[in-house]
Amino acid sequence: MSFTRGLVVAVIGVIGVIGAGGIGGALSGCSPALNWRKLSPEGAQLTLMFPCKPERESRSQPGPAGQAVTVTTLSCKARGEQYSLTWTDLGDAGAASPAMRRMHEGIARQMAPQASAPLGVRGITPDPQAFQQAFEAGSGQGRQQVRQAVFSRGALLYQVLMQGERVDAEAWDVFLGSVELPA
Repeated sequence: MSFTRGLVVAVIGVIGVIGAGGIGGALSGCSPALNWRKLSPEGAQLTLMFPCKPERESRSQPGPAGQAVTVTTLSCKARGEQYSLTWTDLGDAGAASPAMRRMHEGIARQMAPQASAPLGVRGITPDPQAFQQAFEAGSGQGRQQVRQAVFSRGALLYQVLMQGERVDAEAWDVFLGSVELPA
């Protein structure tokens, strides 16, 4: 299993432990190697832009109170960077905050946490665990950077993730900045 796939699987695995200038301006500066497209993934109840055509993977795993939840990931690779959106309906809005905390902790156990920042995504459930953070691989792990944002809307839990040897900050801003939740 590649580091990229392993990290996404590890972060998604955290769900099983739950316990139960605008985009146009940003896009103009991005490399033409990124072919941004707006998507509304079925079941995600949001729209966002990917710089490549993502593949979809869904699996069932234990969620809150042992109830099975379906975890879905859209993921693709462009210019050596992996872009992914993962979401699940926890069935209980109260389970979202602990899940987000565990998602941050899950990556922090594998990589060194760097700067964090609030999210500018309108329509998310206000929660101190909903934020974005940068991570870097520790010594001896090879060069790897990750940007992660986790948030929820009611019982829907989301993770937006970008990773690669060197994450393009401008592409991250476009990717995360493109997230739109319906009014």
